[in-house]
Amino acid sequence: MQATGRLDYGNFLALEKELRPLSEQVRQLDIMREVDQNLHTDLAPETMLDHTRAEPVVDSDQIRIDVDDSDATRAEQISLAIADVYTEQHNAAEQGKLREERVILSTLDRPNEAVLIWPQTSVIVPAAALLGILVAIVVVLVMTYLDDAIRSTDDVQRYLELPVLGSVPRFRIAAPRPTASTARRTHPEARSPTEMEVPTSAAQTRP
Repeated sequence: MQATGRLDYGNFLALEKELRPLSEQVRQLDIMREVDQNLHTDLAPETMLDHTRAEPVVDSDQIRIDVDDSDATRAEQISLAIADVYTEQHNAAEQGKLREERVILSTLDRPNEAVLIWPQTSVIVPAAALLGILVAIVVVLVMTYLDDAIRSTDDVQRYLELPVLGSVPRFRIAAPRPTASTARRTHPEARSPTEMEVPTSAAQTRP
């Protein structure tokens, strides 16, 4: 929003003094209710009020309205609607004052482009990846430092401070491979290809 009137003839202190109360008046629950009725948003007026900030712009005659919302388009619509509603109410109240004492507000033609404040994906994702790598490195170092298992002759000399005279290697005894006879004993129904049953028949003859 932009203020015009006697503020143009004042200095910076007067400008700051006048704009600060005006910016605080923007955050009113009645204004949020009217904005909700005009836009038919799914936000409660109380929630809309909590997500709205208004403050004067330094070295200018403008009041900046910021709305925090997950939808950038809806944030622009709400900020513009708040400016329109408050401007209409304020200018109507200023009509009863002398012309030289009036402070007339006007809504800028277009609101500033909405900017994503949170979540900052481009910052969070690399930071999370870097943090994960650092945590993994720290965990590996701590586990290596706390590991006191003896795995080689060097570990014996380092922990026990004694020379190694010899070492007995560990052999793994392979399981015997099953033979044909073993397979037959284990599985009687299993037969070799050469063991085939030959069908027999008997003929009865009369004497």
